[in-house]
Amino acid sequence: MNFGERYTQAIMLIDEAYQENNEIVSIGNNTYPKEYLYALRMVDELEKFCPDADEEVFLSARCQHLYRWEIPRNTYPLDRKGYHQWRSFLYTYQSNKTEKLLQKVDYPNEFIERVKIMIEKKDLKNNPKSQLLEDVVCLVFLNYDLADFIEKHAKDVQKLKRIIKSTWLKMSPKAHETALKIPFADDVKAFVLEAVL
Repeated sequence: MNFGERYTQAIMLIDEAYQENNEIVSIGNNTYPKEYLYALRMVDELEKFCPDADEEVFLSARCQHLYRWEIPRNTYPLDRKGYHQWRSFLYTYQSNKTEKLLQKVDYPNEFIERVKIMIEKKDLKNNPKSQLLEDVVCLVFLNYDLADFIEKHAKDVQKLKRIIKSTWLKMSPKAHETALKIPFADDVKAFVLEAVL
């Protein structure tokens, strides 16, 4: 994947911004700002799932959680309604932050608007690029976060099933096929199958 000098400059600015995230996570002997690690996983998953995706999609994947740390979850009520309000605000906040970075390296306005549409999750079922990005978001969740999520919420089985089912419904048939090949632990895979089939 080589999109040229402007893309390289954009990635440098984006990754520099991610270093402002003070929450650090450890993977093996390496440490990463939390949302930077998420960005790396998004790009890696996109490369595996759709290696011929275009520049707009790769930038959208890289910026999916850009500056998320500036708007903590507890700035909104800690109920389901508050969660959706927080997420809705984040989509716009992150896309506007991305816009400012991409303007610095002179991407055209039309290009930037298409990136923002993906980050804001607009028109998922009618915009193939938005759906592709959503597939990758879901696959990253299933690959890296699902087991811990199940363990954390083990006492609320119905909530778990609802969230897994909701995730599944956002995904394309191709993403379903990919998800079923994830090497889940036996108990996690059984739970997923029970929730979605």
